[in-house]
Amino acid sequence: MNIATLGPKGTFSHEAVLKRNKNADIVFKNTVWDVFESVNEGEVEEGVVPLENSVSGTIGLTSDALMDFDLNVIGEIILPIKHNLVGHDGVREIDTLYVHPATYEQCEKFIRKTLPDVKIIQTSSNAASAKIISEKKDKTKAAIVPREAIEIYDLKIIKKEVQDNKFNVTRFAVVSKIEAKQTKSDRTSIAIYPQADKPGILYSLLGEFAKRKINLTKIESRPSKGKLGDYIFFMDIQGHKDDPNIKEAFDVIEENFFLKVLGSYPREY
Repeated sequence: MNIATLGPKGTFSHEAVLKRNKNADIVFKNTVWDVFESVNEGEVEEGVVPLENSVSGTIGLTSDALMDFDLNVIGEIILPIKHNLVGHDGVREIDTLYVHPATYEQCEKFIRKTLPDVKIIQTSSNAASAKIISEKKDKTKAAIVPREAIEIYDLKIIKKEVQDNKFNVTRFAVVSKIEAKQTKSDRTSIAIYPQADKPGILYSLLGEFAKRKINLTKIESRPSKGKLGDYIFFMDIQGHKDDPNIKEAFDVIEENFFLKVLGSYPREY
């Protein structure tokens, strides 16, 4: 199977693909949009993209792509995020740290406490951080990278698991042109855009789920990229889009809202 994901080798996206299918032929792409485009054009069968992190929140670029492309979320991958400090000597020698912005955000307390005076240089990916350290061979340079990058670039670990939150996880979405088969333990992701702005509109929307005992596991709003104050609601619900109570709720909601089903798929939690 061909699967597209964010590259280069050694990223958490790379790890997520291996968790889904360790024998996959992986096509590495530069951006989330490129991954969606690769699936949409038939270059690959599936795409794996980060959807949300338990510390830093939802990946906006993925939410936007789910709206722009007519693809289906067919699975989710829950990946524990473990960051490691790597270099060529000890902590005391480090004066420069290469780190991806998202990684910095997830390791900020560790960096402020352990490396308060180092120069921070942001990189395009965790793999890029690892590659820089592998090539520089300089004991004053270090990086924070995932396990996969350590193995690929044969790096020395200075300190393991330096993420601030030990329960840090990222949820990845698997996207495809096809739909997932219904199971007895599904999740459905949807996007809802109000047709009009009026008092109580969100209350009435949530009420349609509550009265049918449909459990919402996530709800958030993102700007519609139209006028100021215009939002799209992204929701995850337990159940499959073809379940009778969910179909009924969708029918009622669509009378006053634009609703897009992003996918129904087996849930991991």
